[in-house]
Formats: sequence, C-alpha cells, structure tokens
Amino acid sequence: MPRLNPSDRDELLIRVDERLKYTCELTEKQEGHLSTLNDRVAENALNIDRNDKRINQIERVVENGVPMRLSKKQLAASGGSLATIIASAMLIIGKSLGWW
Repeated sequence: MPRLNPSDRDELLIRVDERLKYTCELTEKQEGHLSTLNDRVAENALNIDRNDKRINQIERVVENGVPMRLSKKQLAASGGSLATIIASAMLIIGKSLGWW
C-alpha cells in the first residue's frame, strides 16, 4: 500500500469526516421516522384489539339475539318516564272530573 503524503491524507480525512457527519444526520432522521412508525404501529395494534372486541360482541348478538336485561340507568329512566305519564294522566282525569 502506498503511503499518503500529508495533504492527501488531510483531504481523505476531510472526506471521511464529511461522510461520517452525513451518516450521523441520516441515522438521526431514520430514528425519528422509526419512532413515528412505532407510534403508529402501537396505535394500530390498539385499534385492532378494540375492533376485535366489537366484532366479538356483534357476533354474540347475532348468535344469541339481543339481551333483554336493562341497565340501571335504563331502568331509572323508564321508571321516571312511567311516573311522569301516570302523574299527567291523574292530573288530566282530576281536572276533567272537577277535582282541581
């Protein structure tokens, strides 16, 4: 291997340094892009899991029909509506019979 004179060696070191700097900048850009992709993959994994649960619920409803159990909120709302209807009917009947 031939020996380099100092000026050729300096030029070679400058070129190597520039390439190393470019490689470092490129690596930083790739790391940022990879981080963004990893975030998207994690979000998609959560969406897939959520959709799988929804599909399973729909399949259960299709197989077994709609459950007839009402939640506590639904029971309370229907009880309140029924009480309002009864009170309104009593008021109408009472006024029509001359009680009030």
